[in-house]
Amino acid sequence: MAAWPDEPARQRLAALALGHPKNLRPVGPQRWHVTLRFLGDVTPAQLELLGPALQAGVVAQRGPLQCRLGPATAWFAGVGVLQLPAHGLDELAAAVTRATERTVAGRAGGEPPFHGHLTLARVKGRLGPQARARLEGMAFDSTFAVGAVDLVASEPSPRGHVYTTLVRAPLGAG
Repeated sequence: MAAWPDEPARQRLAALALGHPKNLRPVGPQRWHVTLRFLGDVTPAQLELLGPALQAGVVAQRGPLQCRLGPATAWFAGVGVLQLPAHGLDELAAAVTRATERTVAGRAGGEPPFHGHLTLARVKGRLGPQARARLEGMAFDSTFAVGAVDLVASEPSPRGHVYTTLVRAPLGAG
């Protein structure tokens, strides 16, 4: 389940000077999103139920919501993911989880907490400490309106995952 930045936010994201360090794999503009709930593999039967469940669950959410990206780039601890924190979508992520958890149960031990973020790049192999330090803490502050939640299919490809919107669930007018 994803929220997509609008065009002005994508243009500001594209202006971030990540450079071209060896082993850094930037995520392209068509892939920039905030994941509200990760489902993993779902069966065709589950997929058929997810769209209506999502639509019913988010229609009561007042929209559009404002998502703020920033204030600076950061690395997730222990993994090679450069990201921007995303703020303002916690309640929406909780509503998405409530709406869809009967169809796709959470992980054993409970649903992981929501850590809103937008992935900018991934490290394949090693990235030197100077490059890591240069990329961390790059100032960035942008907002975008979230008027819908998309149920998204993700297919791997040689250039990264390709995302396809299967269902769009607009937020209510509140």
